[in-house]
Amino acid sequence: MKNYLLILLASSLFVACNNNADKPGDHDDSTDIAEYVYSWQATLDDSTGKLEMKKLEMVGPDSLSPQAVVDFLNTNNPNITLTYLKTSGDTIFIKIPDANYLTQQMGSTGPTMYFASAVYNLTEIPGIRFANFDFEEGDHAQPGTFTRESFKEE
Repeated sequence: MKNYLLILLASSLFVACNNNADKPGDHDDSTDIAEYVYSWQATLDDSTGKLEMKKLEMVGPDSLSPQAVVDFLNTNNPNITLTYLKTSGDTIFIKIPDANYLTQQMGSTGPTMYFASAVYNLTEIPGIRFANFDFEEGDHAQPGTFTRESFKEE
């Protein structure tokens, strides 16, 4: 379990340290203002074992477009590739073409932490309250529609 936390923290650190913002000439001044400068990360409280959501400053995607958030999640979780399908009303629809790592190799807590982080980040998109994940069910995860409330009692 601690390995998953270390992987999540290491990937967040990598993304934060791999910022090209200091390179001159790569962008004009009109693009310096990012609409979304943070992301959500699921962690486990060591003393209670409960899931906690933490907002990390200056780590998030460049915009709140569905594809930008999906790309951000894919960058931070290279073993789980999300495909953005569509949005309809207040729901974003996501497909995971190969969910073997998610459903078979992350144990039982890993998928919960992954979905919590994904749902919190996806529901930052204006107007999105639900995230529907479509993938082949496995031992440790099943497809469905989630909200932030889905992770309140974990």
